[in-house]
Amino acid sequence: MILTWDLNFHDGLPRGGILYERIKIMKLGRFWRTVRHLNADQWRYRLTRRGQHYIAQLIPGIWSSHIDSLSERLPIGDPTRKNLNLIADQTFAFQTAAYGFQLDDMALGKFTFLGETVDFGGIDKIDWRRRNGIKNNLLWRLNLGYMGYTVPWLAKGNSLSLDRTVGLIHSLQEQNSWSSPGVFKDIWNPYTASHRLINLLSGLNLYGRAGGNLKAAGVALILNHCRYAAAYVAVNLERDLQFNHLMKNYVALAVYVATLEKLPSQWSFLPRAVMTSVNQNFLSDGGHVERSPMYHLLGLLDLRILKKSGVIIGPEEDKLIDCERQATQALSLLSHPDGDIALFNDSWLGDTPSAAAAAGQSPKPGRHDLSDTGYVRLDGGDDIVIMDVGQCGPDENPAHAHADFLSVEVSVGGKRFLVDPGTTAYAPGTARDFCRSASSHNGPHLVGAEPIEFWNSFRVGRRGTAIPLKGLNDIAPLWVSGRQNGYGHLGVEVRRFVGLWPDHAVIIADLWIGESLTNRAMTRFLIPSDWDFKKEGKGSFACGDCFVKLELAVGKAGTATSAEWWPNFGVPKAAHEVSIAGEQVDKCSFHGLVIIFYWGECPRVDGHALLRRLKNLG
Repeated sequence: MILTWDLNFHDGLPRGGILYERIKIMKLGRFWRTVRHLNADQWRYRLTRRGQHYIAQLIPGIWSSHIDSLSERLPIGDPTRKNLNLIADQTFAFQTAAYGFQLDDMALGKFTFLGETVDFGGIDKIDWRRRNGIKNNLLWRLNLGYMGYTVPWLAKGNSLSLDRTVGLIHSLQEQNSWSSPGVFKDIWNPYTASHRLINLLSGLNLYGRAGGNLKAAGVALILNHCRYAAAYVAVNLERDLQFNHLMKNYVALAVYVATLEKLPSQWSFLPRAVMTSVNQNFLSDGGHVERSPMYHLLGLLDLRILKKSGVIIGPEEDKLIDCERQATQALSLLSHPDGDIALFNDSWLGDTPSAAAAAGQSPKPGRHDLSDTGYVRLDGGDDIVIMDVGQCGPDENPAHAHADFLSVEVSVGGKRFLVDPGTTAYAPGTARDFCRSASSHNGPHLVGAEPIEFWNSFRVGRRGTAIPLKGLNDIAPLWVSGRQNGYGHLGVEVRRFVGLWPDHAVIIADLWIGESLTNRAMTRFLIPSDWDFKKEGKGSFACGDCFVKLELAVGKAGTATSAEWWPNFGVPKAAHEVSIAGEQVDKCSFHGLVIIFYWGECPRVDGHALLRRLKNLG
């Protein structure tokens, strides 16, 4: 994610018109609601980095000399050092999971990232600056620049893999001078450089362990590039973005330190900075502050790299170990019985190891609260519910937030039944807007309104929050209830109760409190097409030996229609969409619905009484 501000005032309108001026005022208000949450460090480092990049493009020789000087003050890394061995093993497992299926294609210059394929026609013909209209082109170029695919190549220990990697570095350096437009946004984005540093050093370690010649000239070139990247990252720390970006910068520097005899004097800040970043990213319940299960998994892997790097020693090491343990437990709570993560808030599958591989544990049956992170898990073995009852994200940068307040993911019989839409795009546009919207999630929403003011790809202006509620624990064996205030500017509060009877049923009760709710109170449920829809009676879904029926106690049922979800980034899969409208309850100023999904005995619940009780919760 790149922090940029594009107000785009004109929108094709004549300047000076009443409508133009009104839109300008509205967008200025949105801009203020966004930036008022930024802290002083973010402003300061934003301006500092922008200034550095401006000078680099204006007078590239000065910037190049500056980085050269900083690089020469660093020792050359030794990829055979013991601390790097375990890091390299982890990196290999990660990159093999991400790219193992296409390594041969990549060796021929054909790369697939994020559901998009580009065939350069040869490894020696890569265009690092290619801009050809690929959706999410920026993120695609970032992945190309990570060079994660070089890790399993180099792990073979043969000279061909080394020569191939050396050729990539040569072409990258030749095509990406400091004066190149956009170079600081992609190939020399500090986040990209951090990934590349970790991957290349890990790859060289594996290359040597596999019998490769570490005295070859190509190895020296790679090590020099790593030293240069380390120097660059150290003076371009992403303190403007913070969170997972800044932590990745520190992890990269820690990996470089793992190749040295001792911590360089100019990096004496690193141990303290690392722990500050760890404490910023991981909350006391083990959850990740950005509330994305995928970024949580990535952060957990970063914790393990930090632990192995040797940068953190003494009492702080114990804190790091404890944080890793809690983060592992939290990840298991944000996973499904199929062994992979839930898809809340910019998450997707396929580009990381599975949650089962990363966590290696299964939660015990019962209710589990991640109180600080804002999730509740109802665990009935093969039947589970995960519900979002937290804020949209950290105020300073909720870039990966989706409007999934009170949304649920549900597995039945070990199979995903109600699914989050996933992530279809990072580039600005209708696709990105949709996957972030409330109407795309399994939560109660208002038609034509959003509880979060999204704009651009990662910006958030007005933002609401969700919190859990106490009570209604006598309805179902496992339960969770909560409310969200994202529609407060419209005078509407939304509440939800979810109850789970393991091996039997899930009940969902939604409540909208406010005026003028007719035809606006709506809940959407997204069901993968693996579940065949059978319109028998009130409707049901079948998947293998699992058979789930629907019963609507309160509300106005719609039919099951065709939809899509994106469990892998940008790659659509077919799904069913069931939309249910809330109905007015007791001629009062609130609307509600109650739906039961059951695969065993259907529980008997008075829907109207449940909604009245939900309304009266404190």
